[in-house]
Amino acid sequence: MIDAIAQFRDVIFVSVYVLFFLGSLGALALANRSVLRRIWLVGFFSTLLVVTAVGMPLLPVVEMHKFAQPSEEEMTYYEIHVVDADGQEIELDDRATPPLTGTRTSSVGGELAEEYSDAERMEMGEFYLEHVREYRQAVESGDRSVTERLQPPRYVDDPAWTTDQLSEYEAFESIRVYERTVIYAEDDSSVESNEKRLRLTVDVADDEVIEHT
Repeated sequence: MIDAIAQFRDVIFVSVYVLFFLGSLGALALANRSVLRRIWLVGFFSTLLVVTAVGMPLLPVVEMHKFAQPSEEEMTYYEIHVVDADGQEIELDDRATPPLTGTRTSSVGGELAEEYSDAERMEMGEFYLEHVREYRQAVESGDRSVTERLQPPRYVDDPAWTTDQLSEYEAFESIRVYERTVIYAEDDSSVESNEKRLRLTVDVADDEVIEHT
């Protein structure tokens, strides 16, 4: 059944997204009608039930499904680190680059390592460093935006950069992409292997792209 639904994934995504907001506007406009309110609430909670049951993150309820999908026996992730003028590196705090967060950061890292041309890699390196510098300045000044203050709790354990932590680094000048391969036990109860290797360096300061083998 899930495979059959997946064939219409794009249509379902767009339909749910549009109907959610149209339904919300209608419910607000006719809020004095209790029947309409009930219909909207039933539709909303039915959507939550569906995304929980099938594990399909439908817009706009992307982060509302309750259970993680089962892991494959072997998974590959990509991590982006930023590097300062002295060669010290720190893993990217992807709060600096919304909406490129979480799995999206891993996807971009994989494309940087596997697919992008050197020109595209340099462009992405400049993008990351520009946003990282702005975010670093906000962290060090303690100036949190209203948008950031209104963000819901994060679903991953990724502590934010701190002023004390950043004080150990010079200006960031390049990014590195690491490939992490995790092998899980057959019953998903433990990690059997966790290996990390450097795949790519994009040195924006020196206009240089280095692939590591």
